[in-house]
Amino acid sequence: MGADFQSVSTSTEVVNGRRITTRKIVENGQERVEVEEDGQLKSIRVNGREQLKC
Repeated sequence: MGADFQSVSTSTEVVNGRRITTRKIVENGQERVEVEEDGQLKSIRVNGREQLKC
């Protein structure tokens, strides 16, 4: 068994009065990018592909 590795990078900026938070997570060779707008999850991309959100 290999060791699990996770890297998390977060950036926040204000655009037109809205707070946009981008979180990039790399875990076990997979990259996931989550984008939140004013605290609501707007998109998730896994390895560059948009994922459906419920």
